[in-house]
Amino acid sequence: MADHGTPPPIPTQFLPYESYTEDPKWQTRFTAMWCAALGLAVLLAMPRAFALRNLKDSARGLGGVRVRGEYEAVPQEEEKYVDAGSRPDATPRKANALTTAGRVLGSFRLWSLPGLRLNVGQMFVVAGYAVFALVCIVLQVPLMTNPNRFLALAQLPPVFLFASKNSPLTALLLGPGVDYTKLNYIHRWSGRLLFLGALVHGTLWINNHIVWDLPILSQQKEGSGVAALGTLCVLVLSSLAPVRRLCYSGFLVIHFLTFPAFFVTICYHTIYAPPWIFAPLAFYGADLLLRLLRFRVVVARVEGREAGVSLIHVPLATGGWRAGQHVQVRAMVGGRAWEGHPLSVCCAEPGVSCLRGPDGEPFGMLLAARACGDWSRALHAFALAPEDDDDDDDERAPTPAAADLEHGAAHEKTAPTPTLAVARAPGRDAHLVLDGPYGGPTLRATDYERVLLFAGGSGATFTMAVLDDLVGRCAREGGARKGGERTRRVVWCWCVRSFGAINWFAPYLLQIATAAARPDSGVELTIQIFVTCLCDPDAVPAIPGCTVTEARPRVEDVLASLISPLSSSSESSSANASTEDLKEVVGEADMEKGVVGNGKGKGYVGGGGGVAVLAAGPGSLIREAGNAVARANLGARGRAAGGVVFCAEAFTV
Repeated sequence: MADHGTPPPIPTQFLPYESYTEDPKWQTRFTAMWCAALGLAVLLAMPRAFALRNLKDSARGLGGVRVRGEYEAVPQEEEKYVDAGSRPDATPRKANALTTAGRVLGSFRLWSLPGLRLNVGQMFVVAGYAVFALVCIVLQVPLMTNPNRFLALAQLPPVFLFASKNSPLTALLLGPGVDYTKLNYIHRWSGRLLFLGALVHGTLWINNHIVWDLPILSQQKEGSGVAALGTLCVLVLSSLAPVRRLCYSGFLVIHFLTFPAFFVTICYHTIYAPPWIFAPLAFYGADLLLRLLRFRVVVARVEGREAGVSLIHVPLATGGWRAGQHVQVRAMVGGRAWEGHPLSVCCAEPGVSCLRGPDGEPFGMLLAARACGDWSRALHAFALAPEDDDDDDDERAPTPAAADLEHGAAHEKTAPTPTLAVARAPGRDAHLVLDGPYGGPTLRATDYERVLLFAGGSGATFTMAVLDDLVGRCAREGGARKGGERTRRVVWCWCVRSFGAINWFAPYLLQIATAAARPDSGVELTIQIFVTCLCDPDAVPAIPGCTVTEARPRVEDVLASLISPLSSSSESSSANASTEDLKEVVGEADMEKGVVGNGKGKGYVGGGGGVAVLAAGPGSLIREAGNAVARANLGARGRAAGGVVFCAEAFTV
């Protein structure tokens, strides 16, 4: 047979696109992109995450909440870590050019616009992720004729990584306070981009079948693909914000039942699915295992307060959480044991907390739930229902009648002073299952000379715990500061809708304010409560150092008053100086007792030890506070104060 030689090569432009060879390479490239970006974020967070104190904070909650059982718990040693730069008597360091530039860039990251739930920093992360995904979907591929390059499979690992409550990222790598709630926006947007990739793949293939009259490859191939796309549609539509707000329980049920169905259908649809579902299953399995190990069954006293608020007291809790963290709570009442909800811990650990029981014993753990959904309403109804064996003992004070007030007027507090000890709450005992703790502040408030805590509505549960921790550490008897705390001035602001809502936490605020008002206290505490509607002023309790004003303040104005230099020669003159600073915000209110504590002592002048702002509440408040901090850092007074740092705790679904 004659040898005709080597056949000529076919030009590449005439070669068919080998999707099953080329497309897996782009999935690998996309995975390398987001893993490299995540590695850079971990590298930048490493100095903070692996600091000695932050490692202790991150590891503290890994074992769950500690509960006192049959035997008394062993007392914990005091934290003895002291950094030379954070000693109370240390001279503030001047910021260099690099630090100032980083602070300015960090300020731009905090900016956000009305109507958007993401700030500039979060939008940058989402935009980078979207660019990675879109480039890998559309680059070097005949997408209209061969739309096999869908990145739905390659996006499954990040979707589950940023959704797990016990992710390795949130446990140690990114430092304390960076938990699933602060990274959940990546989970939501990566899920939407996963859906986009699957939608492009599915719709283009359906279009090709219609246009080119292509035969169905197999009933299983096309049928399982349509089923997988349908389950993704259900997941995305049920996860929209309006659906979550209207029926959060339904959203959870649909979410946890639909994603296994998607896994099953996608494995039937393509043989390339199994490698990409192993990592999500590992993340989810590890999360379930760690949550199981951290479950605690406790007995708590549930008290129903006015305005639909339930206070939950767990007296046997001895620690295991940091101020500002939250726990997932399942209440064994009303047939809702399967339903868990996050509730912020309202106090610091018993070893630090200012709160005490009736006999002076450690208070334990305090939680609060506002009746705004089916679960919280059922819990509140359970708390108000009398117990069979102590109906006669369950006496509650009548709710004060509402009165019409002039808008903008300030009112003096004439109600009798509550007792210092918190008596045994009325209400009922209930069994709770606690999972956590999770979250917490991303900064240590005691490292800053001045601290602003600003809360709206139920956001006070977060800021009250941080306040309790601050005062407990900085106002120890004898003025001892064993952990290098440098906080000298604290402003605690709370915006509520009615005067009666102040009674939710009045006895606990009284104990904290009393500790700060001791002669040997090392911290000045200002408590400002702003009421935004016409209600009954007679319902206002008397709390040392607390003023109540009927107004809606601007966070920027309150922050400006805190950044202003504070000069005092005595406690009274310090109060007057603070009064002048706050008059722009609260008007001509009764400011006679606006400040408690004596700060650093007579002649204290605020220096450049930095300002920390911690805000908790609805998204509008978080956006306003973030913008205020960004403006302050760009101004001369913010730089002179040593810079302003920000931590947010958004209360939304």
